[in-house]
Amino acid sequence: QIGQHLGSTLNTDRSARALLFFAALYHDVNKPQTQSTEESGRIRFLGHDEQGANLALKRGMALHLSNDELDRLKLIVRHHMRIHFHTSRKAGEAKDPSRKAIYRFFRDAGPAGVDLILLALADLRATYDHTLTQETWAAGLDVCRAFLEAWYEKPEEMVAPSQLLNGDDLIRELKMKPGREIGELLEIIREEQVAQHLATCEEALAFARGWLSSAKRVK
Repeated sequence: QIGQHLGSTLNTDRSARALLFFAALYHDVNKPQTQSTEESGRIRFLGHDEQGANLALKRGMALHLSNDELDRLKLIVRHHMRIHFHTSRKAGEAKDPSRKAIYRFFRDAGPAGVDLILLALADLRATYDHTLTQETWAAGLDVCRAFLEAWYEKPEEMVAPSQLLNGDDLIRELKMKPGREIGELLEIIREEQVAQHLATCEEALAFARGWLSSAKRVK
């Protein structure tokens, strides 16, 4: 399946594999410009992912990549730190990525998530080189396996579950007005569904009523 993904094309002349190599070349391009040192001596590169994505996009445009290639290139560079966050938690605190975290990752990355997972493993090896411990490598593999299993084996559960409610349901049943709040609530319901807290339309409606009541109290 991964081989099929890498062999797929976003342009008639180039494969997804070629684009991943290009993204890997540029994923840390803005590190020198964002380097800072904390009082503790820790070196940080805050914002290098977002700034690097913009720079990679400009370079891709100069090379006349297709719009689909540019979109995926920007996604890969922009989100390349997300898998590392979960690997660090797994290695340090033995915490697996939550179902919500996996859902949010693929919601933001889509098919580029597969590229991000492969890049994360390569980046992990390159970062630690000969100092990479078995524990850290195992944590990286476990995290990436969890994300890949969700994408390839459990998409209906953790990537794109069927909607329990839609905007018309919220307008009809809860008298909500069309607007951004409906989209926000539907996304929250989707996350609760992925987390296995909601399974039926009735449960989703009850949750929505409670959410609206809480929102009104906050206002």
